Amino acid sequence: MHNNLVIAGIALLAVGTYAMRFAGYRLGSRMQMSDSVRNMLSDAATVLLLAVAVTTALFEGSHFAGVARIAGVLFAVFLAWRRTPLILVIIGAAVMTALLRYFGVP
Repeated sequence: MHNNLVIAGIALLAVGTYAMRFAGYRLGSRMQMSDSVRNMLSDAATVLLLAVAVTTALFEGSHFAGVARIAGVLFAVFLAWRRTPLILVIIGAAVMTALLRYFGVP
């Protein structure tokens, strides 16, 4: 049952993101909007996905995910900022989190 809810949540986010992008594309040329409104609509889907990513990084279910996961995410952000290839960012974050958990950091 829990896996079905996760899959439904992912599907709902995907449909919502697509709908927001499609609406911006279709309505952008038909409606008179200021540049600030256009920028806000353009960034809305990104903000939604970022909010989901932050929530996932901080919480596991209804409990705090722990310092090790946050350190892994911050390490991944650092590697991405340094323009490291994506596979190395993923592996680096996983290794950082695993090492911290191995040494007893919650």
